[in-house]
Amino acid sequence: MLAWELIYPLGALALGVLLAVMLWRNHNRNKRVDPVTEAATKEEYDHPDRYDNKTHDQFEAEAERRK
Repeated sequence: MLAWELIYPLGALALGVLLAVMLWRNHNRNKRVDPVTEAATKEEYDHPDRYDNKTHDQFEAEAERRK
């Protein structure tokens, strides 16, 4: 069985790898869809009853209008 002294560095290594992967994913995400995501989120919070009826194209149009 591993001693506790060996588990701490392995945990730190796992956290470091996780942090590196999350930073890489954030760096490589598609930033062009941020306005569409913001429009969809605002619609979901403001009007949850009609959120499910909207399409991606409608959210794109709403994001363009807000610019």
